[in-house]
Amino acid sequence: MLYVIATPIGNISDISQRAIDVLSKVDFVLCEDTRRTRQLYSALNIPTPQLFSYHAHNEEQKLGWAISKIKNGEVAGLVSDAGTPIISDPGMRLVAASHQNDVDVRVIPGPCSVVSALCVSGFDATPFHFLGFPPRKKGAQTKWIINASRLPGTLVLFESGKRIGDLIANLQNILPNRKASLCRELTKLHEQIICLPLSELPTTQQKGEIVLIVGPGEEYSEKPKPLNSLKDISAALSNLWGVSKREAYNILVKNKP
Repeated sequence: MLYVIATPIGNISDISQRAIDVLSKVDFVLCEDTRRTRQLYSALNIPTPQLFSYHAHNEEQKLGWAISKIKNGEVAGLVSDAGTPIISDPGMRLVAASHQNDVDVRVIPGPCSVVSALCVSGFDATPFHFLGFPPRKKGAQTKWIINASRLPGTLVLFESGKRIGDLIANLQNILPNRKASLCRELTKLHEQIICLPLSELPTTQQKGEIVLIVGPGEEYSEKPKPLNSLKDISAALSNLWGVSKREAYNILVKNKP
């Protein structure tokens, strides 16, 4: 049996009694950081089972080993450092392999920063698109935002506090007329929720973890290039008239006052 267990994203009181019961009975837990999970067990005051690191860098190597332990009758738990596993965290391969090997998979639902941020954004969540973390390089990020702008509905993004200012500045250039909700440190002591037009959000660094909700709106459209010469005009008219640029140019020259 494999349990996929949601843990608090900040406030320890958000954990469910069912999650506590399952964490108490599993034989071992696969977790991103054993130190974080050990702290969770200590806070809950329940016995700590075997904890094994399971993250993006060792998921492939440990996959067969984990499935073998479960097939031999051990009950496993899968947790992330915070929130619901697999949402921008490792674990997808383990769940898929469990299904392929006839292992029962059960979910213990609970805190999820994506859903929490959507609930307080004030935007329609039908549909919404969870995009995870954007590319770090500006060129790749710009293309990523432009493609995302073509999706209907609300967009949900993750970003670190150090890079959120640059992301917002890029969004302001590409989608200046959309509204947004910046959700920082959800459920924690310094929780902050700012709902403003994208153009008014601060472009400075922030502290903590951030979920950014971008409301629905018009998609990005490239601004037309200025037509400063006959060459520019003929290039534009060639598409409109369905002729070559040279033909369009010759027509313009022939009819030029």
